[in-house]
Amino acid sequence: MSALLTAVTDVFTAAVGWVSTVATTITGQPVLLLFCVAVPLCGLGVGMFSRLLHSRG
Repeated sequence: MSALLTAVTDVFTAAVGWVSTVATTITGQPVLLLFCVAVPLCGLGVGMFSRLLHSRG
């Protein structure tokens, strides 16, 4: 059981490191930041507005 917990902890630690590397890369590049944050938020807004219009009847 101890070996399993150690393996899971190692995988989790590595995954957090990968996420940190990706986040640092994205925030360091304005173009990546635009396409990874701003574009999905615009799509979310359009989708919510579309649902609002269709829910009215």
